[in-house]
Amino acid sequence: MFLMIPTTVKAQQTANFTNGIFKEPTTEIKAEKELPLSERSFVSSNSLLDLPKTNPGAAFLASAIIPGAGQAANKKWVRAGVYFTVEVVGLIYHLNRNARARDQERAYEQFTHQNWSVVAYAEWLVNYSQIHGLDNNWQSLEAQLPGNTPNWSDTREDWDQVPLNVLHNVEASTPFIFKDRVGSNFSHLLPAYGSQQYYELISKYYQFQPGWRDWYDQVTTSPTQTVDMYRYFWNGTDEPFSLFYEGRDRAAEFNENYRVAGNILKLIVVNHVVSAFDAFFTVQLTNSRIETNTNLLRLEQFSVTWHF
Repeated sequence: MFLMIPTTVKAQQTANFTNGIFKEPTTEIKAEKELPLSERSFVSSNSLLDLPKTNPGAAFLASAIIPGAGQAANKKWVRAGVYFTVEVVGLIYHLNRNARARDQERAYEQFTHQNWSVVAYAEWLVNYSQIHGLDNNWQSLEAQLPGNTPNWSDTREDWDQVPLNVLHNVEASTPFIFKDRVGSNFSHLLPAYGSQQYYELISKYYQFQPGWRDWYDQVTTSPTQTVDMYRYFWNGTDEPFSLFYEGRDRAAEFNENYRVAGNILKLIVVNHVVSAFDAFFTVQLTNSRIETNTNLLRLEQFSVTWHF
């Protein structure tokens, strides 16, 4: 006979286990703290200054504006010093040459105001046309000259006496007369007073040599006029006198200084460009090196995920 004794077994709730095997999932939510308005800023001044250290474009722009700035931000002091030195020395040299050229140009202009006269040139042109019997309307030019002589103290005043259009009409129809033949017409017309072409041509082309003071004194107003004085030999016997060559040398001097100043300015521009690209690639290479080093130092991780 069996006696059956009822037994009551209570199920243990998993929540009563404290050994950590079974735990209810929990979700941790972190609340972000909102910054007060007074502490908000989009880009600080420090971050702007730091941009050339990490941003290639910012480094490029910094060195494009001030050569060496991008290199200095990345502590490339030698290269920064080289670019900056080239900039400063080049700028000083450019300004010096340019100022010297301007002074020489003004001195040359003053030199022409006392040694080249449009009246002297026009008077010679009338004599030249008369002696060779040219039909170039020289009479209209002669009509402007009676009693007029060059004002060698300031030949700029002579331009009030000679209409440029009348002078041009005669020049355009006047040929070069050689010892044994008649050549082509004059190659140039006298430019208007004060223009760059005017100052350049009067000491560059033999056509305008009679406007110089020493030629006027020794040829145009010579008491012993001969036909040979009004011919172009181009063999050394009809070369201009010293004032023409002095004007030529003065003009060449200031033009050379302008040329050098222009070349230095080109060098300054190249220095900006080279410095900008150097800064750009310096930051790019630095960023690439940091990324590579980070990857090499990174520990490999092995993980297993149990999905249930």
